[in-house]
Amino acid sequence: MENKISLHTIFDNKKSGIVIFHLLLCALTWIISKYFSIGPFTRDNLFITNILCVIFFFQTLFIYYCFSLFIFPRYLYKKKVIPFALSFLVIFLLIYWSNYYSVRHLLPYSNGYASGDYQDVWIQKVYSLFLIQAGWFGCFTMPKVASWNFWYSFEVPTIYLSIKYFRDMIEFQKNNMTLKNNNLALERDNLALELSFLKSQINPHFLFNTLNSIYNRTLDVDDQASDLVLKLSGLMRYSLYGVNEDRVPLIEEIEYIENYLDLEKYRHSSDLVKISIDTEGITENHKIAPLLLISLVENAFKHGVNLSIKSSYVHISVVVENDTLYFTVQNSLPENSKTPIVITPSKKSGGIGLSNTRKRLSMLYPDVHELSFQKTEKEYEVTLQIFLDAH
Repeated sequence: MENKISLHTIFDNKKSGIVIFHLLLCALTWIISKYFSIGPFTRDNLFITNILCVIFFFQTLFIYYCFSLFIFPRYLYKKKVIPFALSFLVIFLLIYWSNYYSVRHLLPYSNGYASGDYQDVWIQKVYSLFLIQAGWFGCFTMPKVASWNFWYSFEVPTIYLSIKYFRDMIEFQKNNMTLKNNNLALERDNLALELSFLKSQINPHFLFNTLNSIYNRTLDVDDQASDLVLKLSGLMRYSLYGVNEDRVPLIEEIEYIENYLDLEKYRHSSDLVKISIDTEGITENHKIAPLLLISLVENAFKHGVNLSIKSSYVHISVVVENDTLYFTVQNSLPENSKTPIVITPSKKSGGIGLSNTRKRLSMLYPDVHELSFQKTEKEYEVTLQIFLDAH
């Protein structure tokens, strides 16, 4: 449960941070418009000044969000130069049209227009020097008009976008480094896992042949013993060869767990220990990383059944719904137990351990899994959710 709460907390904090950032961006843009870029230079009536500030405000946000949300991710970051250049020219022309239209239609409301004194009126100077001869496409035909259009409307968003670009580049580099480190860590874990399996193999063919011989000898003598040998052989075969695949059928992973549970049932009295597994919705199309779930089951026996001298239980639920796996392990806790359940690598030969399971989940199923733990005085529950078709 602790992991589940922290996951939602992080999401909420991230969402709140994004909202605050955009609000601050809007406030900063209005301050720049009112007190630095437009307000001090118009030298006109309040109506003209406020309208130009509002136009500048929306132009700046329009340019910033168009480039940051669409043009940068789709074209610049993917090095699509021609679409990026065409997008810039289109937006440059649209902004010029808004400037041309606004100056032309605001001119009659200017103080200078009414008095005939145009010397200190910014809007009249712009219209006389740049726009009166430029026309609707002056930003492409007259260099002075193009320069004025850029510095007037694109200077502030260019600063914004430059900061965002360098921030994104740094973030990309960090993500790449993190991905490389994660891949290296996963490779090291896989190598260690393979080495551990190799150490335990000795000679797989010899072991399997020996188990087959034992199975044949006990087949007519003790049905239960022969069945246990067969299940043990299946466990070993899956452990040795199942890890060679990136993904295995979920059905095989569950069969592996069922064989493990059958062996545990043989070790414990059915009167004292209740072991059960329920499955629902599993099809042959569902696949999962091999040996990903077994450590959650092993942990239930290690910290529950094996430490209890009274009745205990392990209940496992496997449900697949909308391509999402819901894997739940519930186990009783020994009475008056002072031993906490800790997530540490298993000491068993060939064991994966809960710590390694969490690492594998974060690397193999990033952002599409949720692992939660809940403990009461009498029960410990582990719940794992994985979106199986995400990878």
